[in-house]
Amino acid sequence: MLGKFRGDYHPTKVGLRSKFRFGKGVHSVVNVSALTEFRRGWRALAAATIGIGVGIAIVPAYTNGLVVAALGSEFGWSRAQLSSLQLLASIVLIVTAPVVGFLVDRWGVRWPSVFGMVVLGVSYFVLSGSGPSFTVYFILFGLMYLLGSPSTAVSFTRAVNERFDRARGIALGISLSGAGVVAFLIPELLGTLLAQHWRVGYRVIGVAVLVCALVVLVLIPGTRSQPHPPQARPAKSGSSILPLLRRALFARLAVAFLLLSIAVGWIGLFLVSLLRDAGVSAADAARTAGLIGLALIVSRIAVGLLVDRFFAPRVGAAVLALAAAGLLALLLGGPELGSAAAIAAGLALGAEVDLAGNLTSRYYPIRHYSRMFSVFYAVFMVGVGASPLLISALRDATGSYRLGLVISVGLLAVAAVLLLTAPRFPVDAESPSAQVPTTQPVAGQPSAS
Repeated sequence: MLGKFRGDYHPTKVGLRSKFRFGKGVHSVVNVSALTEFRRGWRALAAATIGIGVGIAIVPAYTNGLVVAALGSEFGWSRAQLSSLQLLASIVLIVTAPVVGFLVDRWGVRWPSVFGMVVLGVSYFVLSGSGPSFTVYFILFGLMYLLGSPSTAVSFTRAVNERFDRARGIALGISLSGAGVVAFLIPELLGTLLAQHWRVGYRVIGVAVLVCALVVLVLIPGTRSQPHPPQARPAKSGSSILPLLRRALFARLAVAFLLLSIAVGWIGLFLVSLLRDAGVSAADAARTAGLIGLALIVSRIAVGLLVDRFFAPRVGAAVLALAAAGLLALLLGGPELGSAAAIAAGLALGAEVDLAGNLTSRYYPIRHYSRMFSVFYAVFMVGVGASPLLISALRDATGSYRLGLVISVGLLAVAAVLLLTAPRFPVDAESPSAQVPTTQPVAGQPSAS
């Protein structure tokens, strides 16, 4: 099987060494400590944190809402027209994610991701000169997403997974939390400028992204080759992932991620509306919704720490159970418990991509990582895109969000069960923290024959 050593896997700690039983003998590999991984991989981690935060999936998403009024006032564009930009972005990212995965698996992280960031930065300069034609703006926006698509977590998380094993969870959590930091900083630092002088604001964003692209280019190392034991024949880097997509494991994970994203993908968009319908003031509703971003950052760090110590699918199941409890609290307790729902959504959304990256790297060989992660990323984007449509239809049909909350709790429960019953990780021959097994028995252990 891909990514497995032959024979049974029996790890036990002996100082800094671990023992692996391969059929007739006991072989050893040297484990690298988490601290050593951070010393060796800090450049890749820093580059990934910057790249994800200043990538195509984050900067436009948290900028568009700040210029809606300005663009509408200057050009007369409707909110429906401007809202269509986000739908376009989601479609492009869904379609291009597998292509980006192939490119990164084939040519490495550095050049595709930096190219995507450069396109994003230049695009904001181009958009800053936009005229009154919404069609032209729409096309330019779509091209920005199409050519800038390599600057997403699909690319950058591979750089982290190549260099972290024992500390992989917290490393992924740190890198993905860069998105939350940027999501907080854009409104704080550029909100007023974008509202009053959006063209200048776009140019400032363009400069910032290009500077970050240069930093990422300097920091990010080249693709790291992985050692293969004598028993395992490495497949070609471009080998097909179709056999992996046909397995029950892929279906289990994909369904879990889809249900999770549908269950909570609507909360950020409609929580304020839900609370306002229940009589909460606009200011209080906005403050409550702001807890989503804070919970998202905390979730990514906390989940990262936990999956380094405990079996990741069980950690994911526990987080989803907490998220379901938060939504259930809002359903049964009313708007006074709206903060519980906001925190629940943040926990689940924060854990989603973190878990997807960790589970992909644990269940599949690293040479297939970007393509497999891109498929899960696309599944996530489909769920996030479909969730508001589903919940808004239910709201229109029933006059409230109660049925949507009930369905969301149920979907989270099913996703939690799917993760809770997930199989054990295979023994990965491509672990970045493992050396090729030696042929000598471990000291103090008789050779089995």
